[in-house]
Amino acid sequence: MFYSTLAHFKGTTGYEINDVWYPRVTAIASIKAKPFLYKFYADLGSFSAAESIKNKSADEGTLIHEAIEALLAGKPVAVPHSIQPAINAFNEFKKNNEIVPLKVEERVVSKNHWYAGTVDVIGNLNGRLGVLDIKTSNSIYRDYNLQTAAYIEALKENNIFPNTRWILRIDQVKQCVNCGARLREKGGNVKVRGGIPDCNHQWGPVVGEIELKELDSFENDIKAFLACHTLWQWEHEKWIKQIKNGVVK
Repeated sequence: MFYSTLAHFKGTTGYEINDVWYPRVTAIASIKAKPFLYKFYADLGSFSAAESIKNKSADEGTLIHEAIEALLAGKPVAVPHSIQPAINAFNEFKKNNEIVPLKVEERVVSKNHWYAGTVDVIGNLNGRLGVLDIKTSNSIYRDYNLQTAAYIEALKENNIFPNTRWILRIDQVKQCVNCGARLREKGGNVKVRGGIPDCNHQWGPVVGEIELKELDSFENDIKAFLACHTLWQWEHEKWIKQIKNGVVK
């Protein structure tokens, strides 16, 4: 990404906390190659079309994300009709699992490693203390390991010791009543997965789906994240030198 000024770089990639600027966890993790994203751009054949779909999809995902965080925080929330199936699925998940949120949208800082991030949920899930990261993607990608490991490391530095970390993936799809294929429409992009290719699909109503995955291999993941941090600093050396030298423009 092109950064026009130091202020642009800082505002896009980090947080100012107690007069100290920290790079953002998600910005650092973004240095890793994302072959699935590259294929998405290539398949559409147009950068502007891919960007439009990606941004609209992110906005739709944010609606789900914010509604769930409000529900977990015990705040009133008006759920848009467009995401009601996903929220229904989450409410069903809550009925079958004991979720006790201690912190929602909690900013965490690592002074040892110089980064900051925002954790979706720190709390107890079925009696175990952990970090719960909410995603609205089509799948659970390994990249999420980097982000959640960084959160755990920062929390440990601040004397909070979660036992584990989970990805809670929430999405909504239509399913073919004939062959079981799944149709996902997000950001104006329609994808059909599974089922029988030559089926005369008959799509059912939009339904929410939930997937919970516990992540292991923390030590490997935090090493990988810190390696990304080193590479990210190398990539943005020009701006980081200015920050460390106290340049403010």
